[in-house]
Amino acid sequence: MPEFSAQELAHITGGRLIGAADVTVTDVSPMESAGPTDCAFLRDPEAKEAAEQCRAGVLVTPVAMESYAGTVLLCEDVQLAMAAVLAVFAESRNRPPEGVSDAASVSPTAVVGEGVAIGDGAFIGDRTVLGDGAAVYPNAYVGADCSIGARTVVCPNAAIHDRVVIGSDCIIHYCAVIGSEGFGFLQREGRNVKLNQVGTVRIGNQVEVGALTTIDRAMLDATVIEDGVKIDNHCHIAHNCHVGPDCILTGYAKLAGSVRLGRGVIVAVDVGINDHVTIGDGAILGASAGVANDVPAGAVMLGTPARPIAEQRRIFAFEARLPQMSKRLRSLEKEVAHLREKLEGEA
Repeated sequence: MPEFSAQELAHITGGRLIGAADVTVTDVSPMESAGPTDCAFLRDPEAKEAAEQCRAGVLVTPVAMESYAGTVLLCEDVQLAMAAVLAVFAESRNRPPEGVSDAASVSPTAVVGEGVAIGDGAFIGDRTVLGDGAAVYPNAYVGADCSIGARTVVCPNAAIHDRVVIGSDCIIHYCAVIGSEGFGFLQREGRNVKLNQVGTVRIGNQVEVGALTTIDRAMLDATVIEDGVKIDNHCHIAHNCHVGPDCILTGYAKLAGSVRLGRGVIVAVDVGINDHVTIGDGAILGASAGVANDVPAGAVMLGTPARPIAEQRRIFAFEARLPQMSKRLRSLEKEVAHLREKLEGEA
């Protein structure tokens, strides 16, 4: 069980301690259920009164709380401090397999770096290179001629097909599939003619690929995921896409073939992007948007078809009034019909 002193947490977060520095914690918990051996976080300064009732041994907070019974760790950015604390707890708990298992299948031509861990049932193909400290969990598949960077983690049942390149400090989560064949067909004379996809996938450093996410290999060159990209579970990136640095794709995001995302694009849940569309740097695509055309840098889009958010909100507001407007329209139609009958009778 991990154990950290308040002083160690202060060093990890860069925060300032108020209270005992030698108190130790073994877990992280919500404020409501935290006990003396837990670390808790006050993320909303407005909830200071509720925090006074917290029993956590260490409370990370953005505001001073001199009357707090435990130790206070004062941090200006509590969210960032929480990320740092969770990281050290996760590292101590989520241990990779140790060494290379005798029950793994590792090609004699594979190059295995220092400190690499390979679990039971994992497969490592011919000429594949695993960087120092990489971890391949049980039952994961890494094909031939791949390159896996230092400290990258490949979780159980993930599949990485031949010739895929993945950088350092990446995480490939459970059952992700990288380098599967892109969906390419020609329709000729009522038949579907297969276009074989013979390219690959190149992934940069510090990329995270969620569980059950698929990234298809390109037809000729490479599908590219640049440094710092974070991809949620159940996403799909089709062949020939290029995802720029530091993009975020949340659950069920779907990129059709040859989509290009600039730097720092945010693709919200269940967004679909048509093939060959380019999204500019820093654009935000709101939940369930259907994107059929290029989006300029910095734009915030919503709806299907996707429109600038202010315009789409006006449309939503108008749609909400449609039942009332329909009722008024029927009433007016009756009045007009009645008036017409009256005028015809007088004539």
